[in-house]
Formats: sequence, structure tokens, C-alpha cells
Amino acid sequence: MYTTFRRTLALLALTMLSFGSATLPASAAPGATLVGASFSVHMDSDQKDRDTTVTVTVRDMWGGTAARISSTFGLWDQYSDQGPFQLAILNHVPYETLKGAQTTFRIDPHGHNHIEPNLFVDLVFSDGSHLTSECPQLDLDQESRQIACGIS
Repeated sequence: MYTTFRRTLALLALTMLSFGSATLPASAAPGATLVGASFSVHMDSDQKDRDTTVTVTVRDMWGGTAARISSTFGLWDQYSDQGPFQLAILNHVPYETLKGAQTTFRIDPHGHNHIEPNLFVDLVFSDGSHLTSECPQLDLDQESRQIACGIS
């Protein structure tokens, strides 16, 4: 399932490239700042209840919040693809402060909810460069609510 999700994301990235430049820059131009952020999820064997809140936060190297989204997003069925969902950009931080930083994925269920999402976060910068955060095979529930994943 996760391999299919990654292939789908790769095809989406190639499609997006066909409308812009031929290749993504290997690194950002000096002064490039965060201008966009989105996340997508592929659900594995469990579903997310419609009243479970999901929060995705992108933090810079010093722990400052660069981008965030929080919502219930409705029901996420098992083996489904969800998103992309656009995060609010709270700080237009430089590329260098996000490379090697962290994305957090948190759930706040009402009662019991166990989910096994595969998270993909795409960060877009003012020069067209990208950083990503991939968190495969997460295992979250009402007792283990949050996990952090690296940005590269």
C-alpha cells in the first residue's frame, strides 16, 4: 500500500514539474523563504474517526512554528488517500532553518481511535525549491498521540 502511495506522489510531483521548470533545484537559492506547505496521508489498516482532530506542525531548527493546520478533516477510511491539505504559513522562514528540522503529526481523538497513517509533507520555497518530510507507518492512538519526523 505504501509503495503505491509513494508512486502516486512521485507521479504527482512529475506532473507538477511539467507545468514549471524541468527539474527541482538541489538546494535553495540564497534568501529563499517558505511560501507553501501541504500534507497528504495514506491510511493503512485502521480508519480515522470523523471527530478525531489532526494537527500537522512544521517547526524550524529552533522550535518556532513555520506552518500549521488543525482540523477533524472528516472520516478517513482504511486504505484511503487523503489530501493534499494546505497548511497556514505562519512564518516565512528561510530554507536553511527548515532543512533538518521537524514536522509533528498529532491526533486528539474523542474516546478511542487507533490510526496507522503514512504522512507526506511538501514544503515549497520562494525560489521553487522543495523540502519534504515523510513519516511511513505511523501508529497513533489516544495514549500515543504525537510523533515527530525529520525534514530533508
